Amino acid sequence: TSKRQQSYMVLTAHFIDSGWNLRKKIINFVLVDGHKGDDIGKSLEKLLIEWGIERVCTITVDNASSNDTCLAYMKRSLTNRGCTHAKSQYLHMRCVAHIVNLVVQDGLKIMCHPINRIRSAIKFVRASPTRLDLFKKCVQLSKVASKGLINIDVATRWNSTFIMLETAEKFERAFEQYALQDPNYKTELEKTGPEPKPDALDQRGPPTQSDWVYVREFKQFLQHFYDLTNKVSGTKYVTANTLEDIADVHFMLSEWSDHVICGDDEIFKCMALKMKAKYEKYWGDPEKMNKYIFIAAILDPRYVVDWLLFFCQLYVCCS
Repeated sequence: TSKRQQSYMVLTAHFIDSGWNLRKKIINFVLVDGHKGDDIGKSLEKLLIEWGIERVCTITVDNASSNDTCLAYMKRSLTNRGCTHAKSQYLHMRCVAHIVNLVVQDGLKIMCHPINRIRSAIKFVRASPTRLDLFKKCVQLSKVASKGLINIDVATRWNSTFIMLETAEKFERAFEQYALQDPNYKTELEKTGPEPKPDALDQRGPPTQSDWVYVREFKQFLQHFYDLTNKVSGTKYVTANTLEDIADVHFMLSEWSDHVICGDDEIFKCMALKMKAKYEKYWGDPEKMNKYIFIAAILDPRYVVDWLLFFCQLYVCCS
């Protein structure tokens, strides 16, 4: 949606050409009537007809409810025209990167207080050239061995939050030094943010030592999700055969939940369980997953059917 509140849709085609090369082409970027599923479906149908595309294996979309309506419309349309496989039963492919984003965002909600304090500190430092220059001097004084600099994240893209935390954590001593140099730093940060509700933690103020401890542990855990997001976002290689990576997330969340439950840290316990619940909403039952993911895994020469059957049995037992 543009700043003028106009809705746009981009349509990207992935296909194998006559030379067996994987190709990706953005074939349309168009204005649509709105975010309603039927409107999106009609626009998509029109674009496919204009391009003369007669064979559609899957349509990959994120997990907005309007896209479910859109895909229901497209299933009827493509089936009536004989342009899809298996009567469009497996047409709807949910975006792996978006599901990973939803899983991690649920974890970030639990870990919000340390992250918000670090985000507010970065915003304060970057609010003016004078503050930024002072922070650079603090970096030198604290002997931080990093050539980069702190950057703010885009709240709706969790991987940018990961990068923000990964970078900011290296500058912990610089932030502590900055607090000694700028008397307004602590005062202003304690004023920003909402008033804490009764029995709730105050997320205002500069980052604390415990915040940095939480972030370091959380960042190590998020590294796997960050690597998976980068892998499934590639366009020059096949990403449909990511079943093993999806399974790894399941096993890791189960392992982490069990480990945390044995400990005393309530924040990490809640975070692990919440992320696992979101994961199982989309990938908790192999029977409800798009079967083409399993076919792609079978066609990968590293896997065989026996491995796939073993995986499904193990997956169900662990669930």
